[in-house]
Amino acid sequence: MTETSSPDPVVVVGGGVSGLAAAVGLTARGIPTILLEQKPTLGGRAYSFTDATTGDTVDNGQHVLIAGYEHTRALLQTVGAIDLLSIQKYPALLFHHPTHGFDSLRLPPLPSPLHLAWGLLGFRLLSRADRWKLLGAGLSIYRTGQVKNRVPAEWTIAQWLDDLGQSPESQRSFWEPMAIAIMNEHIAQASAQVFVHTLRSAFLSGWHSAALAIPRVGLSALYVEPSRQFIAGHGGTIRCGTDVVGLETSGLSVRGVRLRTDSAVPCSAAILAVPPNRLGELLPGVLREDPAFAALESISPSPIISIYLWFDQDFMEDEFVGLIGRSIQWVFNRRKIARIKGNGGHLVAVISAAYGVVSYSNEELTRLVVDDLRSAYPGCPATPRHALVIREKRATFPSTPRSEPFRPSQRTPLHNLFLAGDWTSTGFPATIEGAVVSAERCVELAVDCISTQKSRY
Repeated sequence: MTETSSPDPVVVVGGGVSGLAAAVGLTARGIPTILLEQKPTLGGRAYSFTDATTGDTVDNGQHVLIAGYEHTRALLQTVGAIDLLSIQKYPALLFHHPTHGFDSLRLPPLPSPLHLAWGLLGFRLLSRADRWKLLGAGLSIYRTGQVKNRVPAEWTIAQWLDDLGQSPESQRSFWEPMAIAIMNEHIAQASAQVFVHTLRSAFLSGWHSAALAIPRVGLSALYVEPSRQFIAGHGGTIRCGTDVVGLETSGLSVRGVRLRTDSAVPCSAAILAVPPNRLGELLPGVLREDPAFAALESISPSPIISIYLWFDQDFMEDEFVGLIGRSIQWVFNRRKIARIKGNGGHLVAVISAAYGVVSYSNEELTRLVVDDLRSAYPGCPATPRHALVIREKRATFPSTPRSEPFRPSQRTPLHNLFLAGDWTSTGFPATIEGAVVSAERCVELAVDCISTQKSRY
């Protein structure tokens, strides 16, 4: 790998996944890097803490990867954390239907797209006619690489499914659970174009790409600590509890990053890896007044609620299950995933695109989850031993036909200022894979910028 040096460091503002990935990429190339994080800890929306009642490690929300997320896996490989993922040997998604019971979508080790055809035709929660229509949709996804089969940017997933002749039951029992997991948005609002691109990456890159990769440890142990050690071990500097308030510019260049302490950190380039609602506070006036950036502030994020439940007995034999037609969409068995032995059960239930229930009380949400669990697992006790509710009201940038055009490029009008984050334009919804992809692009842009600066001297 070619090493590059510069008189001033590249400053990364924000210590979430995209900021950490950017700092890892820069320091791996030997580029002096300073990462500044406003909070006392790193991780952004991907962090862990210890539950005071049980002593268990709890994430701020259940995160699930797929084997096809190549950029995220490469990051974990770089920082030495890839073995902390539990990756399915064969892709399988377990669902529970309110009247038809349990069944799995299983993808066998066959060449693409035969693996997908076999799996869809064997999904018994749908009628035979709906399964054949599912296969037709799969072929449509396979063909979207051709210009004539591109999905219109203005279509929602529901419009795309209607165009493909997918039945209401198929949309309810298959497409909605898939979309809510991938997009954190309902099919009536989510972007079909982004959804199809993500499905191609997950299901058509090879039979193993759709295998779930679930962290066996907390998110801080998976992303934060290995990245911190890598950055520090490769000459980078991390400063937490450092509040950035703006940028110092000269013409179309960033010269430094201003701190609330009235000091500044000089830089050869800057990467802003912050949420879109913070962007306006940091951008120079000439960019802050740009209608494209101003529009970002008018787009409301999508909420996610994670409800952690502890029971005296472990009644759920599966590692995870998607519940069709219920308020909660996915349930994960933390003890089985983390391979923790002992008595009792520890589950986390996820409600994505939780617009209608985000204002519910903790008690109401707990009752809602228990009722849904008991509809699939009659052995579930009526009352958990302990419950913990985590609301992420600003969990993800919505990927809808309305919002997609406002997702900015990683490049800005300032030649050495770049934007990282899952909310920037990556072709993916607001996922960890999108965050890492944006960081990689920023690293490449910063390297090119530094090289150009050096060639002038």
